[in-house]
Amino acid sequence: MPSGAWNKAKLLVFLLVNHNFKTYVCVMQFMKYIAFMILATMNIIAAEISIDHMTAKSDGKVITIEWRPSIEKGVRTYELERTSTGDAFRSIANIEPKGAQTTYRFIDENALMKGGNNEQILGKMYSYRIKVIAFDNSVSYSNIVSVSHSVSGIRRTWGMIKEMFR
Repeated sequence: MPSGAWNKAKLLVFLLVNHNFKTYVCVMQFMKYIAFMILATMNIIAAEISIDHMTAKSDGKVITIEWRPSIEKGVRTYELERTSTGDAFRSIANIEPKGAQTTYRFIDENALMKGGNNEQILGKMYSYRIKVIAFDNSVSYSNIVSVSHSVSGIRRTWGMIKEMFR
């Protein structure tokens, strides 16, 4: 038996022999409180983050979103969200943190080209934000960046020709 556990057992016997049950209860409550505080401090960490740089760029084919945090502490995950035309933001990717000063890059290939009825979407505006989820499950959001995506005439024509043969 470890010496710490042995000392606790000796204290328990001493308190029970001396019929000082109230003191025993107080000591046990205090020990539970200390154990809870130690566990809470180890497992629950609020996020501390500062995103210095965030951009969204379209090349006519895909949209590339980049960001770089200068401070990244207590972040469990990044959730990249997208919206278009004022709709609600929807999650499109989860990215694990890699440490401060890392440049994160996500290529959004699904934002483009087709609408609900298989029609081409041209010149559509997309907005992105990062949902930061901490180890304590608290949530914060980055600034919103927007990009207008338009497909060149040549690429649009080539896409239509490829569609004819599918």
